[in-house]
Amino acid sequence: MWESKLFKTGIGILLFFLIIWVGSQITFIFYPLIVAIEALFFSFFIAGALFYLGVPLVDWLNNHRVPRPAAIAIFFLVFIGLITLLFFAIGPILQQEFTKLAESIPEKISEGRALLETLEESAIFTQLIDMDALDFDNLTNQAANAVSRAITQIATSVTTIIDFTANLFVTIIIIPFLVYYMLKEKGKGLIEDAITRVAPQEYSDDIESALTEMNRLLGSYVQGLAVVCLCVGILAYIGFLIIGLEYALILSIFIMITNVVPFLGPFIGAIPAVIIGLLESPLMMLLVIIVIVIVQQMESLLVSPQVMGRRLALNPLAIILIVLVAGRLGGLLGIILAIPTFTVLKIIIAHIYERVKVKREQQSEV
Repeated sequence: MWESKLFKTGIGILLFFLIIWVGSQITFIFYPLIVAIEALFFSFFIAGALFYLGVPLVDWLNNHRVPRPAAIAIFFLVFIGLITLLFFAIGPILQQEFTKLAESIPEKISEGRALLETLEESAIFTQLIDMDALDFDNLTNQAANAVSRAITQIATSVTTIIDFTANLFVTIIIIPFLVYYMLKEKGKGLIEDAITRVAPQEYSDDIESALTEMNRLLGSYVQGLAVVCLCVGILAYIGFLIIGLEYALILSIFIMITNVVPFLGPFIGAIPAVIIGLLESPLMMLLVIIVIVIVQQMESLLVSPQVMGRRLALNPLAIILIVLVAGRLGGLLGIILAIPTFTVLKIIIAHIYERVKVKREQQSEV
């Protein structure tokens, strides 16, 4: 029994969890590491997204005899140019819509209160919702007090403002250097060097193969997701303009951003548009719902299968289960990172399985 593989595996698992438990008890050792990870996480997250968006252009230029540093500089110039062009193209419209929205907030609140009072008289609505428990005035006052407390706390907390400004400044400064290094090393340099120094030499080919596959699939996911979100935002904006919905650009941008969240994103992004439409008229709300349904159908039937499905080859049911579990464990951030994390783990497990299979075949031949 003491020499069996099952017993040794069980002891190894117990030791692994024992190390984790001991590490959790001596937080003063790992606390600086946790703080460093939290401080740099969003920098690496944004830099990683920009890397996967820029690597096709940089590789294409590099393959056409443009030195890689020059290709990276061209990517930065193109990216800054697109951001500047986008700012001048939609900036005035956004400013106009934000100004109009800020001025109409009291009116929208009054319209919402009037709508709620109208619904209170509806027999169907009162059967569905307990109006005694739903006090709109109380909810409004609580929301206003919460916003007032938050603003007061931020205004009085000089340390928080300084920390936030410093972190934002460091993030903005670090991201270009991270993106440059990642593009220069094709996303593998630092990780590959760290792993190959620890792992035995015989696994170097497997590590390089796994990292190459991770880069390819993660790049496909990020690039495909960017295309899908952009298409959804444009389609929603066109639809909202056709039906004459107010704040069409703001609402379409919100839908585009929330589309990053798998499955739940489209429903979250549709809520503000439906509310704005309802405050205008029931007919407008119906038109908004029709536009959103058409956009989501076009995205799920035409855009996503062409852009995402063929690249990742993930089963929709598997994606739903992964997203539900990740949301339970990590909240919104877990939902966003669920698919990339699952992709990386799948590649690692597949390579380990292949390695074990090859070793067993070699042992059986001997």
